[in-house]
Amino acid sequence: MGDKMNEKCFKYGEKLRKLRKERGLSQEEVALRAEITPSYYGQLERGTANPTVSMLEKICAVMGFSICDIFSQSEPNPLEIDPLMMQIIYQLGGKTRREKELALLLLKTAFKLKNEN
Repeated sequence: MGDKMNEKCFKYGEKLRKLRKERGLSQEEVALRAEITPSYYGQLERGTANPTVSMLEKICAVMGFSICDIFSQSEPNPLEIDPLMMQIIYQLGGKTRREKELALLLLKTAFKLKNEN
């Protein structure tokens, strides 16, 4: 049974690595954002550590995808959102509606100012 468990860990570790690289993030960036050590995150990608579900959810949120994407066979990014956009979305996660509206207003103002120059 231990071999089966290690095989599953390795598979989600591979998926974590693939998704992290697609987003242009380093192991250290993901670890710091998830508030874990880079060595622990490295163990997760290598499949030598078993995270809790809540830890895995936190890591997935950091990279902008769902825990379901780790275990699904299909590719997670059906909208083809690029890594930078994923980071913007992550920064807005957990913010109030008013804070999100403010962020949108700031972006619109910045683009308007850029286009005027």
